[in-house]
Amino acid sequence: MARQGTAAAPRRERRTQAERSAETRERLLDAALECLAEHGWAHTTTTLVAERAGLSRGAQLHHFPTRAELVAAAVEHLAERRLAEFARAVSALPAGTDLVSAGVDLLWEIFSDPSAYALLELVVAARTEPELRASLEPVAHQLDERFAAFARQVFPESLTRSARLTTLRNVAFLLMQGLAVHGIVRDDPDERREILDFLKQLSRQVLTQIQQEET
Repeated sequence: MARQGTAAAPRRERRTQAERSAETRERLLDAALECLAEHGWAHTTTTLVAERAGLSRGAQLHHFPTRAELVAAAVEHLAERRLAEFARAVSALPAGTDLVSAGVDLLWEIFSDPSAYALLELVVAARTEPELRASLEPVAHQLDERFAAFARQVFPESLTRSARLTTLRNVAFLLMQGLAVHGIVRDDPDERREILDFLKQLSRQVLTQIQQEET
């Protein structure tokens, strides 16, 4: 019986099985990304991921029976997290901000983050790993649809109807990816800034052309 004048400690609600399962899954995905970034695809084993996550091998196999399935889910996990961060950062920009310049800079923050190198590892490995490539292809299509949906929220409808906006987005993503790879062996901040400034200029030109064609 609690002493008079002392409030009883609130009872902690027990987590549901679904909540525990979701937490286990997220721990595995985060651990997979960390291992890929630190050790690369060749040395990222499912055993290593389970150890990094502090989970048993059986728990890992229950959620992801194969390494390819695990890393494909990790890529989707990473992309969704980064897209959500990008969306929040864009919505928090003050009024009057140059959206093109800010957008390119925010995008580069995503592609230059250490966790992004996990994706680069998988892209290269997929060239000679058919099972990995087969697991990544549907994820790539799903992510492309999510990015397109985000673009429809940010840009006016007159812009999103243009196929050139999709092309511009693809050019920006591929350039960022290439720049991240290039930076592994040659990290030149001045050169990087020139390239990003050129992308901003190109983006403004394309967006202006699309708007002029719609009027």
